Amino acid sequence: MKIGELAKKSGVAPSAIRFYEEQGLLAPISRTAAGYREYASNAPDRLELIQGAKKLGFSLDDIRGMLEENGKCSIEKTRRQTAILLKEVEAQQEALARRHAALLYLREALTTRETDINLACRERFNLN
Repeated sequence: MKIGELAKKSGVAPSAIRFYEEQGLLAPISRTAAGYREYASNAPDRLELIQGAKKLGFSLDDIRGMLEENGKCSIEKTRRQTAILLKEVEAQQEALARRHAALLYLREALTTRETDINLACRERFNLN
């Protein structure tokens, strides 16, 4: 199928398809005599995999690393990348929880004690 048909089937813009091709994530199987790209019938599935992985937070390098020579996803490589990404997400969650607690404390200090913001910040964050 040509790039326009692939774009229509997958919902991915032709420019994004060309970008994924440049990044080594998707390759046309051939070119026509006129130079048009011809993609395999499984290309929409491949684009769905790329888009889904991106939504989960995997970088294009991560996705490229999860793919085997034959273009299929390696279960072992995907497990490793998933573990790495989960650790990153958990660290972000912990940082957000600390930030959330600090903001709640600040709001409480400013609301209940009618104190000024400088005093509340110094108390909470030991700013002297």
